[in-house]
Amino acid sequence: METLDPYHELGQTFMDRLKLTTYPIAVKMIHPDEEAPRDALRPATVFCAEVPACLVYTYCRRSGFSFYLTKDDIACKPIVLYFGLDELPEPDDLYRTWADCAGYKRNMDAEKKSRADDARFAPFQFKGFVVSPLHQTLVKPDLVMVFCSPLVLSHLILAATYDGENIVSRFNGMESSCKEGIIRTYAAQSCQVVSPGMGDRIMAGVQDHEMIFSIPESQLEKVAENLFLSGNKLGDPSPFRIPHPVPSMGANRILGNPVEPPVWPALRKRLGEKMD
Repeated sequence: METLDPYHELGQTFMDRLKLTTYPIAVKMIHPDEEAPRDALRPATVFCAEVPACLVYTYCRRSGFSFYLTKDDIACKPIVLYFGLDELPEPDDLYRTWADCAGYKRNMDAEKKSRADDARFAPFQFKGFVVSPLHQTLVKPDLVMVFCSPLVLSHLILAATYDGENIVSRFNGMESSCKEGIIRTYAAQSCQVVSPGMGDRIMAGVQDHEMIFSIPESQLEKVAENLFLSGNKLGDPSPFRIPHPVPSMGANRILGNPVEPPVWPALRKRLGEKMD
């Protein structure tokens, strides 16, 4: 059996170095021929009802419990369909229901257009998925979701792109933690910047100051190793660290020194030489 210790250590590393206030979430999709871990709780049993999947993520990252979700646990039926845990005889019924019962977009055509590039799993590709706190995960994760402040998000983006990559993410304001945080991250095998949707914020208690950064398993170690390497030539200690020495809204100086990276005067000199 593959040991989970490296993932536990990565979870602790992210929490310690980024000063996270909730646990990073390990996510594993469960194929039809796989068994979920026995110690993962069923949300419908715990809450005595179906609940939104995003609410389960909140309980996982705040309480430390692990959960196994199937279509019978998830109240958000659009997400049941996006995860491929069930299917409609007429696919357009989903957009029609959104248009008739919610009005997230202007009309049905807008509902459909805004989701034309959505990530989805094929029907019945999986029978469910497990969410577990990374530092004590019960499963080898397919990906990890980190709920964090915009500042921490900036550090995670810098770590993920330190070797030259770019991150391309998509936003339409809805179903974000599930659709972008899990499905697209899994399907594209690339890091994703996720702005939690209104369902995340209204029903799952995601706070005003929280964003999400999702990392596929294949990039977890790289992102952890690259934390705080960006800007390592700016000074010692680097200003790209936590906590940040934030200048005031007044003069752009700290302790009498200009707040600018060495890149600026170096280029200023080069531009001056060019003018001469």
